[in-house]
Amino acid sequence: GELAELEDALFASGRGDGGIVVLAGDAGLGKTRLASELRQRARKLGFEVMSGACSEAELSLPYLPFLEAVGNHLARSDTQALAARLGPAGRDLAELFPQLATEPVHADRSEPTQGKLRLFEAILGLLRAAAGDHGLLLIVEDLHWADASTRELLDYLTRRLTGNRILVVATYRSDEMHRRHPLVPTVQGWRRSGLARIVELQSLPAEQVGEMVRAIFDVDQVSAEFRDLLHERSEGNPFVLEEMLKDAIDRGDVFRTPDGWDRKPVAELKLPQSVADTILLRVERLGREEAEVVRAAAVLGRTFSYPLLVAVTGLPEQTVLVALEACVRQQLLEEDPGGQDRYRFRHALTREAVYEETIVPRRRQLHARAAEVLQSLPEVSSVDLAHHLIAAGRWEEGVPACLRAAEESEKRWGMAEAAALYELALPHVGDRLEQARLLCRLGTALVWAGHSPRAQPHLEEGIRTLEAMGESREAAHYRIFLGRTHWERLRHDLARQEYELARQALEPLGPSEDLALAYMRLASLRTFDFEGPEAVQLAQRGIEVAEACGSDFARIWTCIFLAGGLDAVGRNEEANRYLEQAYQEALAQGLEYLALNAAYKRGLPRHLPAPGQAGRRRVPETGRAPRGLGEAAADQGFRQGLHPLLPGRSAPG
Repeated sequence: GELAELEDALFASGRGDGGIVVLAGDAGLGKTRLASELRQRARKLGFEVMSGACSEAELSLPYLPFLEAVGNHLARSDTQALAARLGPAGRDLAELFPQLATEPVHADRSEPTQGKLRLFEAILGLLRAAAGDHGLLLIVEDLHWADASTRELLDYLTRRLTGNRILVVATYRSDEMHRRHPLVPTVQGWRRSGLARIVELQSLPAEQVGEMVRAIFDVDQVSAEFRDLLHERSEGNPFVLEEMLKDAIDRGDVFRTPDGWDRKPVAELKLPQSVADTILLRVERLGREEAEVVRAAAVLGRTFSYPLLVAVTGLPEQTVLVALEACVRQQLLEEDPGGQDRYRFRHALTREAVYEETIVPRRRQLHARAAEVLQSLPEVSSVDLAHHLIAAGRWEEGVPACLRAAEESEKRWGMAEAAALYELALPHVGDRLEQARLLCRLGTALVWAGHSPRAQPHLEEGIRTLEAMGESREAAHYRIFLGRTHWERLRHDLARQEYELARQALEPLGPSEDLALAYMRLASLRTFDFEGPEAVQLAQRGIEVAEACGSDFARIWTCIFLAGGLDAVGRNEEANRYLEQAYQEALAQGLEYLALNAAYKRGLPRHLPAPGQAGRRRVPETGRAPRGLGEAAADQGFRQGLHPLLPGRSAPG
């Protein structure tokens, strides 16, 4: 029945009615197997199929399953032709997929949230290109381990897949979903809105356990006594049932005879109570080197590359190959359908059981070895390296790797992941000045991730220390972000205080972009408090500073608020000229958020270009809202309060 529901969704997406289906259920109920069956059917129908999985590691790259799925797709695609088809949108994808970059990347620094929305639209465009006329099935496994950016992207896609030939199938474990799990609000939202179809998998009743046993052993009958014993021990979980039957065969409790299969009397059967016991008993029956290989694989994660496994074990390649073949035969491991020379644990529970059973000193040794191997490679993910260094307890090397990984996450608009990395590194930074800087970077990442209440104390502590150590310019830079945290709590008085303190600290140091932005923020507060003359004066000074330091970015943004002040004092034509100038210059420089901001304040006069097409064309006035970041991007940005003129907002965006 569940497979039929998935097939219906697949056929609908082939007709252009795409969407997201979520498979939910406890570990071992068959989510991955269902997704695999659907993958086979999709390929027979001519669909393009991509798949990726979230990582159970404490640290992971933003958008990890999409990086895996799309990366494997690009590896077998003509990337030059695809880049040409995507056009300038490839610019927004370049940080995630460098092979699609066709020109140098100049990021719009004005609003990371809008940068993320542009990236989401570009990813959607890439998926549309992959779908073509036949359709695309994208499988995202283990959503309960998803990074924050992956959750955001999937939630965004629920609103954008209608009318596309794209079906996304995501899986998550229901038993992982405790009340405070970060995925819970997203799933609850999907349930309320109906934007994603959620298919709940249930445990098998006793009758279906009997059917499964008959199918496995190809027999016509299974006694009710044996069936009920298996149902009781497995609790109707298909994976656990399989493991118990394999263990029973290994023990000789179930055996083959010339006439077929037979078993010992139920009273003599020794079926382990827990799934971990059944898995570990099977591992214990492996040879020493085979067990060593499977433990090393568990340290590398649910999926791993064969060359990395060989390097981490330190065993001869032939030995590893023989051990790997044995583990595949034992159905502990299997080839990863998503990539060449890659393998994965057949079930996440298998990996977890093996990893947890490995003693801590041995785990640390293996993590340290994995880190050494990764460090020797020409290209390596900073997040993967940081994960292994930290798990090995090597903080002296792990902290710099964490910071590099955080910077990479920020470039990819993964602000929540960057904040988690900064937070992880913070307790292990001894230098007081570096601690203060890290606190401020953590606070800034939290602001952009939408967690201003959490950001505020980090910024306050970091700024105090920076000022105490004579780093007034740096402290003033972060005061601008601290002001934003107050503004988002509607404490405009405290926001103005922080912006003014930043201005006072920066003014004696000469023109700078931060000083111009401090003036811009002060002008914006005056504008939305209807203090037009003061807003004009502050904005004009901000423009002077921006011109003196050569910051077009700050100058254009401040021009928008100068227009607001001019409008407030009745100089409407002059205000419109500044908005027109800001709009055109922002487009020409690829500052699409500023262009959107200027267009909105002008009275929604025109469309903006499609993502990445800034400065390429002029679109006639239509009298409708600008849609340059994609309809959903613009609408979502406005609704989330990214634009300051929305009802309920009286301070700058």
